[in-house]
Amino acid sequence: MAASYTHDTPPADPHAEDEAPRRVMRPARRDAWTKSLMAAFLRELTASQSVAQAARSVGKSRQSAYRLRARLKNTPFDLGWETALEAGLSQLAHAMLDRAINGVEVPHYYHGQRIGSHRVYDERLAIWIAENPWRIGRHQIAREYSAEGWDRLLDRIEHGPLEWEDGEPVPGRDPVEPETAERAETQFLLRSWYADPAQAGPPATAPGYPPRGHRR
Repeated sequence: MAASYTHDTPPADPHAEDEAPRRVMRPARRDAWTKSLMAAFLRELTASQSVAQAARSVGKSRQSAYRLRARLKNTPFDLGWETALEAGLSQLAHAMLDRAINGVEVPHYYHGQRIGSHRVYDERLAIWIAENPWRIGRHQIAREYSAEGWDRLLDRIEHGPLEWEDGEPVPGRDPVEPETAERAETQFLLRSWYADPAQAGPPATAPGYPPRGHRR
């Protein structure tokens, strides 16, 4: 496949009017992610819960997606990835309920012909995940908080800067100003599943993502 290039035209030299402008040729990055691609990837990740499938949907590889996340650690995109994972846990709960009630059909074959089936109800791994969701992912309370403002978070990823701005509120259920964000997050902790002391697992982080004192 031929390499593609972008063209940068330098400012014209006023003392060389007759000289044709020179073009600087530089290779375009094959692994480049636009913010629109990031948002589209996260939408597909939420629906499919497959990093490989979500990456293919935007013309990227699974490895490229993981490299992007590593490069954008503690950014809105990183939080979007976590929030997509929270949606997956909800999907798992529905799938577990379906399998608990209906089981999983296992066909029986004899000489290549299907002769019957039986149903299996082994859900040990799914049950463990459902009972230990705080062990899945990185920022459980933050993703639970932003799951309520998923569209707002995607809009922030697609149209805002890559990094968090100083004092910027984390997208949640309702739009808030920087001066009221801390109060909104504190109120959320009162109803957060992950922060509920009655649950077996400890809360991983407060909703602020990253903590306000560590934002650049």
